Amino acid sequence: MSSENLSKNQEYNEVIKSKVKLTCKPVAMKLLKSEDEIPEGFDLIDEKVRHCEMVRKASLGEKFYSTVEEQLCLGGAGAIGLRDMPEKLANGEKYYSLGRFKDLETAKNLTSELSIIEDTYWGMLYAPLEEADFEADVIQIITEPVGGMKLAQSIVYGTGNKINPNFAGIQSLCGDAFSNPFIEKDVNFTLGCDGSRKAADIKDYEMAIGISGEKIEEVIDGLKAI
Repeated sequence: MSSENLSKNQEYNEVIKSKVKLTCKPVAMKLLKSEDEIPEGFDLIDEKVRHCEMVRKASLGEKFYSTVEEQLCLGGAGAIGLRDMPEKLANGEKYYSLGRFKDLETAKNLTSELSIIEDTYWGMLYAPLEEADFEADVIQIITEPVGGMKLAQSIVYGTGNKINPNFAGIQSLCGDAFSNPFIEKDVNFTLGCDGSRKAADIKDYEMAIGISGEKIEEVIDGLKAI
């Protein structure tokens, strides 16, 4: 945690703001292995809500940390590495019971492919990128599709490769936009899910992009260039 990290994150934030049509603030997140890693100035969130709601709160200017105890959605907490994934979610039974799949086998096939962090962490930091004095594991941007287009263009500028988003309309802000880029050390695009649109008020015209800490410099360089 340092002024150097804060300065760098503020620079990233300014570039993103100047190039991408934002609907809210970019959010920086970092998994914590223990209570000792909490930086000065971060308080425990004072309510029990879903991970996607925490992302939304940070996107509107709040900064805080959470442990598993403050995570209302067990599936979201499981996806981001704060607990084991509940068995009925992991084996597809829950989603099948909700009528999301034609049969249990299909549900199991999908849930086996969801992005889930296997290691268990103690907590998570959430902050607007411009206020984050830590090196983020993932930076998440909620934007309109035109903003997603700009970010895609910033990536292909340097790689020359098409983008292959990985999402299923399930576990979007947790699995797709945090765990996937965290695991793959890359960027992922997602169109949201029923939970995030209802609980976190992700609008019909918004999507989310998760950028790993390992990939953010490349994205920023691409944005500057285009």
